[in-house]
Amino acid sequence: MSDSPAQSSSGLPIGHGLAAALLGGVLLVWAGLMGLSLQRAALPDATDGMMLAVFSPGTSDAEAMTAMVRAGGEPVRSTWLGFAWVARGVEPGFVGRLKAEGALAAFGELPVGPTLGGCTATPVDTAKIAATRLQ
Repeated sequence: MSDSPAQSSSGLPIGHGLAAALLGGVLLVWAGLMGLSLQRAALPDATDGMMLAVFSPGTSDAEAMTAMVRAGGEPVRSTWLGFAWVARGVEPGFVGRLKAEGALAAFGELPVGPTLGGCTATPVDTAKIAATRLQ
């Protein structure tokens, strides 16, 4: 028995390096696509309404709530991420004011983040469900 790695028919060593390279490639592609998706999902500064406000990690609840209120909005609820809040702004320009108060970005209508209720998952916007007619 030899202590050297197994050799393929082409003479290249087969080991964990190929798996690590493949994993690294998949993670790199995923990170790029996620970054592009988040960039395209970010709301323009003139937007108002219900949104996900994202602050710097480590921002306290009090700081985030203060920023939302100073921007002319209201905190609706926190998320499982400590630095992201669902907020509502009723006047145009809420996102711009929120960024000026320290938010990193604001997102709307993301297909993630369902509210779990028992063994069912419902979207956060229950008004859309109530307005939907089943046929």
